[in-house]
Amino acid sequence: MKKKHCFITWILTGCLILGGLTGCSNDKQTSTDRSGNSPQSTQAAESMTGHNENENSNLGAWGRAMGAVLISINDGNPYYFGGYEATDANKKAARNILKSSWNISSRKDLLKQIRFLQNTGSRKDYRREAKDLKALSARERKKALNQVSGALKTHYNNLQYISDTWGKKGLLAWDLCRISHLAQWGYIADYINLDEAQAVLEPSASRLRKRFDNWDDIVNNWLDGYAYSSAIEIRSIEKTDYTSRQEIYQKLLSEQKDTDPLFDNKLFEEDIIPLGTVSYDSLMEEIKTTPKAKKKQNKASEKKMSQGKDSEEKTQ
Repeated sequence: MKKKHCFITWILTGCLILGGLTGCSNDKQTSTDRSGNSPQSTQAAESMTGHNENENSNLGAWGRAMGAVLISINDGNPYYFGGYEATDANKKAARNILKSSWNISSRKDLLKQIRFLQNTGSRKDYRREAKDLKALSARERKKALNQVSGALKTHYNNLQYISDTWGKKGLLAWDLCRISHLAQWGYIADYINLDEAQAVLEPSASRLRKRFDNWDDIVNNWLDGYAYSSAIEIRSIEKTDYTSRQEIYQKLLSEQKDTDPLFDNKLFEEDIIPLGTVSYDSLMEEIKTTPKAKKKQNKASEKKMSQGKDSEEKTQ
């Protein structure tokens, strides 16, 4: 009863202030127009043939598919890991984007944000809200939702839809695919090298492979997470950034070649192949803290990680 009362109170008092905040957290997810910060080597990247990732591993193929829609939104080449050439101009642009949208200004910041998405991400708030929502009876839920409108109502409609559709898997691909966005931008920004950018994807790719059966499910989970975090109605009949992203995915699917598919479902039948030269664990060793320091830094670190607008911005 206490949890039910808490949830209804949140709705009636408007604790979940949207249009910048998701739930009662500081996780900002927005979609804005391009600001001119995007790398400028799109034409050069598109003219390249073949792949630039490590051929001894399939992590590059996983990473390209995980980040393909967002790379395409920014006129990058989704078949080329990173989307753009690693030029000085693109390095500067990528660093500006990571700083403005994620509060990332160093290699350490990048690795910490990747670890946050891997271990926590937006899933923590979603699961808490979904649990409270499930504790309500249908009558209580209807009564509570009748008290709200606008972005707040959209948020709870999305929460209900995602909870019914995905259950505990809700927002999983949303968090894990953003690791690919950060890995690719981090590579262009020269915070990590090409092998390292693929290595940080190993646990996220492995988790996606185990929890989903195909790329349709992964992309749909990512899209629903985007809608949840951006207060965009999932079931809206109007054209939105959500429907635009759906269309981009369908376009990429229709244009991919059988001999070189971008969204290759055969990846789900194969084991994840590590690089052998560097690993996720070895990279995370760089940002390990002592138990005492960890306890002190946990709250401050998590707060900082959740404040980024994240790579769902078109400027990324």
